[in-house]
Amino acid sequence: MPSLRARFLNRLLRVTTKSVWRPGLDILQVREHTAKMEARLVRRAPSIATEAVTVAGVPATWFGAPELAQRGTVLYLHGGAWCLHLPAIYARFVAQLSQLTGMRILLPEYRLAPEHPFPAGVDDCFAAYRWMVDEGHTQRPFALAGDSAGGSLSLVTLMQARDARLPLPDCAALLSPSTDLTMSGASARYNAELDPVFSPASGELLPGVYCPGQDRRNPLLSPLFGHWNGLPPLLFQAGSTEMLLDDSIRAHDRAVQAGVAAEIEVFVAMAHVFQMITWLPEARIANRAIADFIVGRSANRHDKPGDGVERAVGVGQHAGMELENVPAARVLLETRDHATVLQPAK
Repeated sequence: MPSLRARFLNRLLRVTTKSVWRPGLDILQVREHTAKMEARLVRRAPSIATEAVTVAGVPATWFGAPELAQRGTVLYLHGGAWCLHLPAIYARFVAQLSQLTGMRILLPEYRLAPEHPFPAGVDDCFAAYRWMVDEGHTQRPFALAGDSAGGSLSLVTLMQARDARLPLPDCAALLSPSTDLTMSGASARYNAELDPVFSPASGELLPGVYCPGQDRRNPLLSPLFGHWNGLPPLLFQAGSTEMLLDDSIRAHDRAVQAGVAAEIEVFVAMAHVFQMITWLPEARIANRAIADFIVGRSANRHDKPGDGVERAVGVGQHAGMELENVPAARVLLETRDHATVLQPAK
């Protein structure tokens, strides 16, 4: 059962956020609403060293003192449905992640839709990644992470880096990533009422703002339909009542099928990207798990069989495999702190 704080948050989100989504909603109204929510949730700035920079033409902020980069760096791609950014919430979360990992974290401010529709955000994130490579950050412990739309952009960036034969990060952490803009996962239907954040109306509004007129099966929009060969170890986290739950479950299955070392943690009755609400007990558990994953995988970086596209399996293996060949969705079983994927459904 979720904590008392989590149950309170779910009720609050159901009233203040889920109820907002309706056909014809203007994205400027969404931005205004989320800014008010952010002001209520974040009262003060985190106490951590920050540095505003521009990387490959993209504004960004470093979190953590410069000397932390010797221990390692993380490129974090924020969520916000490709059209929002909540700087105070992400500053607090990224600051905590820096403290938990002991690493310096770069948070780019990639261009947002509708002012800059697809592929502007994709291009900015890949440019930031290439800058990290050019600056030598992949020569030390280095991870990629992102949530929601930022989780999608993280997977797209990984696939682009692999295809460009750039060095890959030691691992990637993906928090409730959007991996399928066609919304073909069953959870988009069976969790439509249970999800305290999203409704079916949001699934129509947001892609229309981000990528109007585009084929939503394009792997640059829906990485679920891309090739998963050769990616670094992946950690997925999601809430059991999310409409996007199957975006994580099916992506995890695709990764495993392609020979990628992938893990998934499903937290019972938790809201979309609850990890950002750092005062939740479940967020503390989840964020510690993210940090442990990043630090642990980075510590074993020299034990990997290879770099680049040869890291997991040979190029071309499983290429073009259809989704019906992906293993069935898993049975979620509650454990002491969270739910995890244990066995195939019968």
